[in-house]
Amino acid sequence: MASRIRPLPDDVVNRIAAGEVVERPASVLKELLENAVDSGAGSVEASVSGAFPFSLRVTDDGCGMSSEEAELAVRRHTTSKIASADDLERIASFGFRGEALPSIASVARVSIVTRASVDRTGTELVAEGGTVLSVREAGAPAGTTVTVSGLFENVPARRKFLKSERTEMSHLSEVFHGVAIPGEGISFRFVDPRGAFLYESRESAPDRAKRHAGDDAQYLVPIDVSSAFFRVFGWAGLPQVSRAGAGGLWFFVNGRRFRDRGLYAAVREAYRGILPADRLPVVCLFITCRPLEVDVNVHPAKTEVRFRYPRDLNELVRHAIGGAIGETPAHARYPLPAWGERDPAGGLRPAGSPPDMSLEGVSGSSAPFPAPGGERAGDLPFAEPGSEAAGERFFSSLAPVGQVLGTYLVCEEAGGIVLVDQHAADERIVFSRLKDRFLGKGAPTQRWLRPVEVELPGVLADERPAVEAFLARTGFSFEPAGEERIRLTGGPAALPGFDARRWWEDLRESLRAQETLPKDLLDADRELWRMACHSAVRGGERVTTERARLLLAELGAAVAAHSCPHGRPVWIRISRARLDALFRRTG
Repeated sequence: MASRIRPLPDDVVNRIAAGEVVERPASVLKELLENAVDSGAGSVEASVSGAFPFSLRVTDDGCGMSSEEAELAVRRHTTSKIASADDLERIASFGFRGEALPSIASVARVSIVTRASVDRTGTELVAEGGTVLSVREAGAPAGTTVTVSGLFENVPARRKFLKSERTEMSHLSEVFHGVAIPGEGISFRFVDPRGAFLYESRESAPDRAKRHAGDDAQYLVPIDVSSAFFRVFGWAGLPQVSRAGAGGLWFFVNGRRFRDRGLYAAVREAYRGILPADRLPVVCLFITCRPLEVDVNVHPAKTEVRFRYPRDLNELVRHAIGGAIGETPAHARYPLPAWGERDPAGGLRPAGSPPDMSLEGVSGSSAPFPAPGGERAGDLPFAEPGSEAAGERFFSSLAPVGQVLGTYLVCEEAGGIVLVDQHAADERIVFSRLKDRFLGKGAPTQRWLRPVEVELPGVLADERPAVEAFLARTGFSFEPAGEERIRLTGGPAALPGFDARRWWEDLRESLRAQETLPKDLLDADRELWRMACHSAVRGGERVTTERARLLLAELGAAVAAHSCPHGRPVWIRISRARLDALFRRTG
């Protein structure tokens, strides 16, 4: 009986490998750029030309290859990056599998012109469909030029899965920036039919990222922290540059761009209460660590990695971002939001509201940040950096003229009208006071006429001292009421209409699920938000003019008054010009 199990022909093996490595033109560009960086190049140029799906060319001035090395380079599992299994534990290069060039050559036409610096003549090699067609001597400068054309011509089924020319071009641009931004010490030039872009060798990685951010660079705050295992530095975006998708989250480890769900979650946690739940921030993080602390041999395209100490990294990132954006004065570093542009559905949206920048696979949107000029900031005047009184001046300049729908305060100012969500505003005010108390800034506690007796979560019954310490720090007074009960006798003075029993039920369910108490400010914020929500003025409550004035004055003194603790807008502005346009007034 003939064996039903047989070895696959090399061309089939190469096509299978290509399916893992070569997804689209951008996948090819990524592999070629990484090879150029690994060659020790000081200058790299990538160009895109020709008919869709394009001809790609990458030229470097790196070490180059001899004729024999060029022929080996298009054979599977040949590499100069590693020599033994031990080397896999300390990979410092981009490539190491020895699959990129043979995979590309199996689904495209590849031309390699290369010369090692010690050789007098160079080599030109042409391969197509997994076969080397020719190898000959050629005049060439030291370094390597790889040209790839006819992608997927021999695999038409793969071409059907490519997106539009515009989409694939945006993927190419993103891949270029993903390799070039962390490539310190190397100049990178990208040329496509739309123009050219250059990173100079003297630019640092954070400077490249900030320059690529264009006009949005003004909304980025720096990060630079370290732990026993990691250094994390880069930029965290303020709320003005949030995204509907993950396209604004760019992570690099030891110069390699990667994706990581745990890190995504840590970043989202740091922005909890600052951004709405359906928005994601703009963050560019550079992570450095010893090669032993990260495993890059996880994914064929090397877009995913595995850290030895992921919890340490996630906590470091969470606290770094929380500290950076938490220390930024709410009105000192970025414009207050202006509203009034029309969205496609005909409603009003914030001026400068960003487009969907969702990340798709290795390549998503064309840039980690919007292209220069792609978004406009709000048109409301804002304070110079360092002016913490800007918020007070703005809110004190508003004149409340009424309330609509029992929910929104209508205020007049010189340039138009401002609508304030009374519940969101009061939530932000109460939260700021509670946070002051938690930070030990002396916010007072108020005794209640009617104490509230509550049940201690069973899972935390053995941690009663920790529960009581948390309550005391957040401003509650209490006394024992049995083995598993506590009598709350007072609370923060910032909570005049506080529903203690309802809040405690929410807290108990939260603690029961987590089986732990908040260990720091970022963790405690969630409970402070919940307390603020249970105390704030509700929608539907009538608010007098005097109460509205007091609310505005208190809002001016609050931190991050642009949003409530859940991330929803506290206020919006409709300019006089927009109102005139709606009523077709011309003068």
